[in-house]
Amino acid sequence: MSYKVLYRKYRPQAFADIVDQKFITDTLRESIINNRISHAYIFSGPKGTGKTSTAKVLAKAINCESPINGEPCGKCASCVNFSSNPDIIELDAASNNKVEDIREIINNVKLAPTSSKFKIYIIDEVHMLTNSASNAFLLTLEEPPAHAIFILATTNPESLPQTILSRCQHFAFSKISKKALISRINYVLDNEKIKIDENVITEIADLSDGGLRDALSILDQLITLNKPITIDLLTEQFGVISENSIKNLVDSILNNDVRNIIELFNSFREYGISEKSFIYKFVSSLTNTVCDLKLNNADEKVLVLKNILTDILNLDTSKNSFNYYDVMETLIVSSLTNLNNSNISREINNTTKNNNEVEEEDFDNKENIINNEINDKDEDQKETSLPDVNKILTSNIDARINNSFVNASKKYKDEVESEYTKYINLLKSENEIYSLILDTNVGVVSPTNILIVCNSDASANLLNEKYKKIVELCDFNNKVPVFVSETKWSDLKKQFQQNKKNGIKYTYIHETEEKQQDYLEDMANDIFGNDNIIVEE
Repeated sequence: MSYKVLYRKYRPQAFADIVDQKFITDTLRESIINNRISHAYIFSGPKGTGKTSTAKVLAKAINCESPINGEPCGKCASCVNFSSNPDIIELDAASNNKVEDIREIINNVKLAPTSSKFKIYIIDEVHMLTNSASNAFLLTLEEPPAHAIFILATTNPESLPQTILSRCQHFAFSKISKKALISRINYVLDNEKIKIDENVITEIADLSDGGLRDALSILDQLITLNKPITIDLLTEQFGVISENSIKNLVDSILNNDVRNIIELFNSFREYGISEKSFIYKFVSSLTNTVCDLKLNNADEKVLVLKNILTDILNLDTSKNSFNYYDVMETLIVSSLTNLNNSNISREINNTTKNNNEVEEEDFDNKENIINNEINDKDEDQKETSLPDVNKILTSNIDARINNSFVNASKKYKDEVESEYTKYINLLKSENEIYSLILDTNVGVVSPTNILIVCNSDASANLLNEKYKKIVELCDFNNKVPVFVSETKWSDLKKQFQQNKKNGIKYTYIHETEEKQQDYLEDMANDIFGNDNIIVEE
């Protein structure tokens, strides 16, 4: 007899066998007991959580000649011959998604069942149907024959037309809990008479990410290797990351050891460590470490880890180009680099205060606003306090932010936006940079500078500093780029609107000079004119 893979061998045969979906199975069981069967169901949820298995159990229970407490008896002719029953029609909509495939169902559904109470259609990945196929299917779903029942399964219910969703009973399956996965793996191992260390089972549960089918597939692959199933074998086959590596990474962050952090991430890539395994353990370890440090009143270290943790949890992983290792290494190194720069800045500021020199503050420090006397040809002009974006700083980044607003206009913005995709595609070969810049957008553009909005401070800082020279190779229509986070951009827009209201002028700052030029060009009309600058709400 040919070998049957574990997830098929242990496919549930009754509602009681469905793992960790109790509310759904209880409801369906009650519908069988009370003979309240709908003509159409939708089972949605992540892969490997039991949607198709539940659909088959439901179909078996509906046609069972003598159900027991809502469960299929497993003994009647209908149950015994279920897999070959011509009245149970399974269709994979991923490969049979055209209107012709649905028309075949429409024509077939009119015919009475051959030997069963109901003709039952199980359609998997139903969201893959084309629009024309969905419309054709809707006609049957609206007025199905009394002998027909449809069970639709999908990982993406949002893609289904509302007209289909509204005509079905909808059951949302959730990821299977780690505890339930471990229990089911142990059940399979006991039946197969295989012994595995508990830590290996835990790692398999972590790797499967809430999907029982994935867990059993991983276990199956390890068994077929015909070797002792150890954590080393699991790491070799599936790139599981060790607890020691995670601890080493967290310790390196706490010790501000940037070199070791970079080496660790390089090793994760080199050995093909699973991103799922990494992200789960890393976030868990960070959370536990934050709690431990908080108890020990290590507030400064707590802040560093909390900032990193927040940035990770806020990551948008929906893009195809998303790379956990590249982006997370960037976030961590950037956070530590910023911390170092902040400490250095404080020391410099304290020194300059003691020497009665001009204090230079970070752009984000809104508590200290530098007032600069502006000389104009008109001697009657009063002193004006320049806005935050126009503070006179030695920081090239702050100067660029300021210069992005000087004589900015919609015309310049339109010119850059029309070519922006072409610009960033020049960085496609630079994976780490490309993943950072891909989701950026143009904020405001002047004749000399372009302000670009990123989704986080960490991304902005890296693009401004670490990758500045590479990014500038894009040649944004001969304009020098500067990157800011969405939060900072929001603050800049508010400040701009306030400055406009107060009639405060912007003046150009040379990046390489420590002091503002003596002159002030009269460009208020260009800056604040209604047609000249677009600041989106």
